[in-house]
Amino acid sequence: MNNPKISEEISVKELQTLQQEVKNLKIEVSRLESENRDLDNSLLTAIEHGDLIESELLDVNKRLKNEIIERKMAQATLQSILEIVYRDKSDLEIMLATATEHGDVIEYEQYNRAVETMRQSEEQFRAIAESSSMAMLVSRLADGTITYANTSAGTMLQMDSRELIQKPITDLYYVNSEWESLQQQFLKSQRVRDFAVQLRKTNQSPLWVLASLHLLWLNGEQVLLSTFYDISLLKNTEIALRESEKKLREQANLLEQRVEERTRDLKLAKDAAEIASRAKAAFLANMSHELRTPLNAILGFAQLMLYDQELNEQHQNDLQTICNSGNHLLTMINDILEMSKLESGNVLIREKECYLYDIIDTTRDMLALKAEEKGLLFNFRIHPDVPPYIYVDEGKLRQILINLIGNAIKFTNTGHIHVRVLLEAVQEVDRQTSDSPLHICFEVEDTGSGISESEVKTLFQPFVQTDSGRRSQEGTGLGLSISYNYVKLMGGQMSVTSKLGEGSTFRFYIPIKSLDLFSIDDSIKSPNRVIGIEGNQSYRILIAEDIRLNRQLLTRILSPLGFEVREVSNGQDAIAVWQSWSPHLIWMDIRMPILNGNEAVLAIREIEANRNPEFPKVRIIALTTSLVDLGEDQASLYGFDGFVAKPFTEDKIFEKMSEHLGLRYIYRTND
Repeated sequence: MNNPKISEEISVKELQTLQQEVKNLKIEVSRLESENRDLDNSLLTAIEHGDLIESELLDVNKRLKNEIIERKMAQATLQSILEIVYRDKSDLEIMLATATEHGDVIEYEQYNRAVETMRQSEEQFRAIAESSSMAMLVSRLADGTITYANTSAGTMLQMDSRELIQKPITDLYYVNSEWESLQQQFLKSQRVRDFAVQLRKTNQSPLWVLASLHLLWLNGEQVLLSTFYDISLLKNTEIALRESEKKLREQANLLEQRVEERTRDLKLAKDAAEIASRAKAAFLANMSHELRTPLNAILGFAQLMLYDQELNEQHQNDLQTICNSGNHLLTMINDILEMSKLESGNVLIREKECYLYDIIDTTRDMLALKAEEKGLLFNFRIHPDVPPYIYVDEGKLRQILINLIGNAIKFTNTGHIHVRVLLEAVQEVDRQTSDSPLHICFEVEDTGSGISESEVKTLFQPFVQTDSGRRSQEGTGLGLSISYNYVKLMGGQMSVTSKLGEGSTFRFYIPIKSLDLFSIDDSIKSPNRVIGIEGNQSYRILIAEDIRLNRQLLTRILSPLGFEVREVSNGQDAIAVWQSWSPHLIWMDIRMPILNGNEAVLAIREIEANRNPEFPKVRIIALTTSLVDLGEDQASLYGFDGFVAKPFTEDKIFEKMSEHLGLRYIYRTND
């Protein structure tokens, strides 16, 4: 784990492949989510279809109810006729019984009148029966033979009504069990109303009807009156509804099954994406550790050698080349790691008060030499309305400017690089994007190779380079993407206008907060090298680091200033030396064998918590080669007082020690 040798070659292509796998998994997740939405829409459509069928059934039911009302009115009329017939028959029977009982002789005319009344009642019955839309059948009680059938009966059964005469009424019922149930019901109450049964048509197909049975006297004989009302439309609709509901349930079940399958696939895809993301994070962490470990030694010792006055000019130039190349490699590593953090949403904005002109000056000093070597006119113009003291994430703003200006210089061979800083001078500024009343705009204009219209569309995507960028064989294609995302995180926007062969202008704006004048502590900022410590106090410094070269580098930096330095290679030894030696400050590496840095710090802080509160606590500063393992926000959670990422410079080491031990340094002044 801690072998400084790099076991295998790690290239940007491997990361690109891993990034592409994550991208493909994200596309698969999006596709599955889209299919899931389509299934939901299909289910809603099926439900709407069911609602439409239900609405149509309600209309049919309404029409059927109206017809039932008409039928009941006709039945009421028929009942009235039956009552008349029964009344006339009863009157005639009473007259005959009375005449027989008293021996009176019924006059011939009275008898004829009674017979005429019965005949008229029967004719009235037949007239009403023929005009009714209900099927009416009269059958003998003894054998069930049909003696009368109205026209509607023949129409309903699709035959001539005369063909029904002399047929057994039982032959008309489609299901014998239904006839038997109807007959049993009639025998109980001598009357049946609205009993749903099936009749048999001429073509042997069933017909759903509501049957009603009544006793009736006709031609001096008691007969059975059967009336049938056609409800086939209602029944067929009910059957269709049940079939539709069944199909809807089946479809709903199928859709639910498909939704479950898609949800399962989506979960598997998400799990795979998370696994790939964790694999990428592990890959980046390992890559960072494996690359930063030797790079820390290379840059650290090269920087120390640059201070050696005995080196000739050629050797110093060679060492400077090593430093420049190492810093370029470090920049690419940082870009890859930063893009990974951006994709996972782990980049935070850390705003603080800063002096804008310091940001501009340091950026110009870093890049002016490159522009001068190419003979380019390189200048900055800051509008007088721009406030010099602002509240912003200084590091990210400086990185954005370095990326944009560095690209401009790289792709410009002749002409100029103009950098303009304006306040509220860009038309694209949308005040709704931020609550801040101020927007500061930066423009970087060059006369370089320019960018084609097709390339502009993908310019801010990670690992995308223009044709000129690929020809230069420099960089990873991440600088613009990182800058673009930084601007978005800061609440602003970035855009570009370019013409192939004539140059490009990159613009971005961010919301800022203007501050009153504040003092900046320059005590730890000096262009000169630290050569000593003010005062006579001696400081004990413990270095806990498993890589021997890194321990040697820190010892070489600290020992010349008079610090007492001890070294250990793991967290367990660090705790033991701390308890016996009581150092003022510990430089603690995160990745160590036996006991890592996080575990060692937690153990030290726990021991300190049980000690006398007046006993001074040791200052512990974290060292790591992997920004994935530990971020600045997490350092304090483990008990660290500070955080330094490798590779580090001696200026950074002295700056942190001054911050936590209150040191004041003696600098070598330029003659």
